[in-house]
Amino acid sequence: MSQFIGVDIGTTRTKVGCYDTDAGRLVALRHAPTVVHPDPWGGRRDANRLAAAVGDLLAQLLADPAVRPDGLAGISVGSVGEEVVLLAADGTVTAPVLAWFAGHGQQAKTALGADSDWAGTDETFSVFKLRWLAEHLPDELAAARTFTSLADFVARDLLADRTAPVFLNVSHASRTGLLDIRAGLLRTDVLPDLGLATLALPDLIDSATVVGRTSDGGVLPAGVPVVSGGHDHMCGAFGTGVRTAGDVYVSVGTSEAQVLLVDELPDAVGPGLDTGIFVAGGLRFVHRATPSGRYYQAWHDMLYSGVPDATLWVELAQVVDEVAPAVVEADVRRARLAAMPMEVTRAHAMASLLKGLAVEAEATTARLGRLGAVEIADVTVGGVAAGWRTWRRLRQEATRRRLRFVDEPEATVLGVAVLAQFGVTGRADVPVHLTTAETPGGNHEHA
Repeated sequence: MSQFIGVDIGTTRTKVGCYDTDAGRLVALRHAPTVVHPDPWGGRRDANRLAAAVGDLLAQLLADPAVRPDGLAGISVGSVGEEVVLLAADGTVTAPVLAWFAGHGQQAKTALGADSDWAGTDETFSVFKLRWLAEHLPDELAAARTFTSLADFVARDLLADRTAPVFLNVSHASRTGLLDIRAGLLRTDVLPDLGLATLALPDLIDSATVVGRTSDGGVLPAGVPVVSGGHDHMCGAFGTGVRTAGDVYVSVGTSEAQVLLVDELPDAVGPGLDTGIFVAGGLRFVHRATPSGRYYQAWHDMLYSGVPDATLWVELAQVVDEVAPAVVEADVRRARLAAMPMEVTRAHAMASLLKGLAVEAEATTARLGRLGAVEIADVTVGGVAAGWRTWRRLRQEATRRRLRFVDEPEATVLGVAVLAQFGVTGRADVPVHLTTAETPGGNHEHA
């Protein structure tokens, strides 16, 4: 029996889980809030405090009777890809980590101007965070030698060799804006024009690479292989068996990511889409992020504050057939409720929103299929929302494709752990059970 640990540094929660190859599932899980320190632009994180929090969670995980410390065969760390850590030559952190969703990047992008070479780049990408740091915290930037992703910083912190080169996995590099994705190389030519000439680029490595082993006296047993991770959504896709060109994965969280895997990138992808390198198999991906989870939370806070989720879904199930989908605008920033009953309730409004987001998700899948020149028959869907039958029904009714819903609510943690397995052994299980959505008639099948 072997066990692998996955660490998922999420937007709101940091989770650590132990995947047992014999059991074929996560046998232990611990989580804690991912702390955000407020600032005028929307929030920062402290890399050292976050690494310490991961250590605390790992200690709690190892105390679980289902975890065998002597059976740990590897660990990997995943996170959003846009959050970067500035590091001095001795490896110390020199600046705060700017939260991926905060407004620092948008401010930096706006300052560069609408005619800049960066006008078409997603404002959440790391390049704009680095630019913001250069403008607002120049001393902290000047003290830095290089940078890496938040997950790779935490992974490196676990290593016995404290002098190991600073590395950045290609999955996270895809979210920096500095990666030439077709060539698979980080760009140095753009750094001077961005005020980043003093920074050296980290070592670019593949995801699922063993970068070293854990130290003696650390929270984990000595000698456990540490494997480079990747973007949380991509790890979730990998763990659920989405590993072949033409496969589509939808990861439902604060940001709903929809990913199409391809052998070769299309010549152009258009607005609202971006591309990158997948965590395994030499594949590329086309990706769209829709803030569906964030919108759901905003409406939940307005309409269902303090109400248990189970109550919300019971109410929605009773009225879902009485409303039409909200009309979601192309930029997914405004929606218009339509065909609402005169005696409207909070459930009607929420059901209309979720129906509209389901229609938007189907439109995104169709767009990805056209770009990849593939016929998409199946879509794999993972995330906490997918655990609710009414949510599944709304999504299935918005498409003729078969939706395969992941039953494991912590699909990303599982995926990071399976990526560790792949990095160490060269093989990767598909341990979760997938099902199709409930149809209007109540039919379902196990995949």
